[in-house]
Amino acid sequence: MTAVAVKICGIKDSRTAVAAAKAGADYLGFIFFRKSPRCISAEQAEDMTMALKEASFEEGFALPRLVGLFVDAGEKEIAEAAPFLTHFQFHGHESPERVEELGVEFAVDVIKAIPVGEKGDVALADEYAEAADMLLFDAKPPPGAGRPGGHGVAYDWSMISAYAGETPYLVAGGLTPDNVNSAVAAQQKAAAFRGVDVSSGVERAPGVKDIDAVKAFISKAKSA
Repeated sequence: MTAVAVKICGIKDSRTAVAAAKAGADYLGFIFFRKSPRCISAEQAEDMTMALKEASFEEGFALPRLVGLFVDAGEKEIAEAAPFLTHFQFHGHESPERVEELGVEFAVDVIKAIPVGEKGDVALADEYAEAADMLLFDAKPPPGAGRPGGHGVAYDWSMISAYAGETPYLVAGGLTPDNVNSAVAAQQKAAAFRGVDVSSGVERAPGVKDIDAVKAFISKAKSA
């Protein structure tokens, strides 16, 4: 298995972005979904991108990839954020055709989230395997939830073994510094596994990252 990549999602301020990047995060996630407590504007994304580039130049750390998370977003919303992103991540009802079109239109890599509550849910990945550059297996949200992720809900990560495709994937859903090793271990035999994604599992409060928890998560994931 290749080295485990780490995505820290729901970044809202430059201090956290720089700290996560310096700690070795491979991807940082910016959420553009108004119902999320981690939602930011395109202007905030621009500010964080500039702070990251400046700190990277001055302190000599590698810039992470910057991922914009969207849920059934309109063209205008996506276009406003696109200049500051390397990846789009779609968590809504976007069709495979739409996913592929947006990646081509804006010349960015695309991640499609696949909600998992039972083993049969993994089959949805096959519909997006050609359209997306990467998949994200996340926990299916609780009944009545107003947003598709960030609930801290865990599931049996071994269910992802039902995926036999070649499109690389990340694992998310209820991850914390204490259980990330187990999530990685459950993917040991999967050639397409690339890494893990965390948001609420490294927070003091919704949308407020705990820098020490972020560092611990990255360290444990990469040593798993």
